Amino acid sequence: MAIVIPVLMLMVVAICQVALALNCYLVVTGASRDGARRAAETNDAAEAKKAALSSAGNLPGGQADVEVLFAEGRDKGCPVKVTVTYRVPLLLPGLEHIIPRPSFKRSTTMSLERSQ
Repeated sequence: MAIVIPVLMLMVVAICQVALALNCYLVVTGASRDGARRAAETNDAAEAKKAALSSAGNLPGGQADVEVLFAEGRDKGCPVKVTVTYRVPLLLPGLEHIIPRPSFKRSTTMSLERSQ
């Protein structure tokens, strides 16, 4: 039992960490889509950032970073790119000294539906 229990607990924590990371990945992906959709509808970077942060509000740990980029201008049909970056917290404290925290960066590009 002294050998099996620590190994079993380590496996359970590893499975929970992978599940947390997968959930964060899905939330970050959805947040980038929501931000790009809002940017395409309104042609407003502040509204897009607000929508992305609202969608990523349920993430554990710190807040996600959102970047809105109008690369080719703000005319109708031009692309807008929203990038959301998030660092996943680790479940075991002090583990950051051994392994780096995973980070997710997802981008979504959509065409603007209106000119500014």
